[in-house]
Amino acid sequence: MNALIQPLVTFARRYKTYQLVIAFILFWAPVILFSKIAGEIVERAPIGLDVTILNWIHDQASPLLDGIFLFFTTAGNVEFMLAFTAIIIGFLLYKHQRTNALIIAFSVGGAAAANLILKDLFHRDRPTFWHSLITETGYSFPSGHAMISSALIVGLIVLLWNTKWRITSIIVGGFIVLMIGLSRLYLGVHYPTDVVAGWSAGFIWALLVAMIVRDFSPVLKNRLKNRLKK
Repeated sequence: MNALIQPLVTFARRYKTYQLVIAFILFWAPVILFSKIAGEIVERAPIGLDVTILNWIHDQASPLLDGIFLFFTTAGNVEFMLAFTAIIIGFLLYKHQRTNALIIAFSVGGAAAANLILKDLFHRDRPTFWHSLITETGYSFPSGHAMISSALIVGLIVLLWNTKWRITSIIVGGFIVLMIGLSRLYLGVHYPTDVVAGWSAGFIWALLVAMIVRDFSPVLKNRLKNRLKK
């Protein structure tokens, strides 16, 4: 028993307790949240707050808000997100930051691919409570705008975490992700649960990618060096 417990004790001593608690919450809270929402969608159970929240948001509509949220929903379109991602990857490769480039590429690419799979899996129709300013086709759950933007921003925050831009990236990135998600609700093309699920899935995926790529990157580099020496 001591042989099993000792590694955990050593690990706990190495890292501060509050860091472990924060890491646990950040990882598992989105997992639990997404699982709960997905379970209700599969069971086709009514989610009472969806309609209430959408109607309240629609009641706040104005020409000014129309313009603001149309801008953010356009910025969150897949083509713009992928183009922005390509620019970031190109810049990172130019700076010889291949590991960071892989994190961004797999975070956004994986989120985009997973979103298509999840939409086809759950087959949730979009809300049609009022005439929207935009036309959307396809299924609703989870929100692609929320999922892809969340994955991209989380990936960037991971890259900037140990720099002076950490706080700025969290504030600015969080604001962008929030506004893109809210734009989908304001325009009535997604339920709130679609957006929350998209945020959660994108967040989880980007963190997993960052951990996996950074863990295996040194191993891959060593193998590559060994092959080049042969």
